[in-house]
Amino acid sequence: MDNNQLIFERFMSIMLHGRKGISTLVSEQLLQELSLEQFTLIRMVYINGPIRASELADQLFVHRSAITVRVDKLVKKGLLERERDEEDRRNVYLRLSEKGVKSYQVLESKINEFIEAIIRDISKDEMENFVRVFEKIAGYIEGYEGERS
Repeated sequence: MDNNQLIFERFMSIMLHGRKGISTLVSEQLLQELSLEQFTLIRMVYINGPIRASELADQLFVHRSAITVRVDKLVKKGLLERERDEEDRRNVYLRLSEKGVKSYQVLESKINEFIEAIIRDISKDEMENFVRVFEKIAGYIEGYEGERS
């Protein structure tokens, strides 16, 4: 294996193990009754305000039917509410309930404390370099069209 392949293998291993580890830690210790996917959905609604499910699906890169299932569960938990557009009744917007806003704010605070504890010993320059390289890789992946023959 050449050096680039070894680096890529290390990167993929770190990504897979890191994602799994962080998902497990966050889910078990911080989110309690929510999955990481449900928290992410709540976060997107919190950030974007009332939003249609189709727009949320696009932002989360999931199929619309997957959003419907997740939304139904969060509505049953009392965290999300559906709201019909009075001008165009076909449009249904999702918004956080009062309980959803409070839950999100508590969880976001816990997650921020968790992240700060993890990155405490990493300098600002190292974090900025990490993010810069990660964004560069993400950009290459996004723009990749495969080899042209």
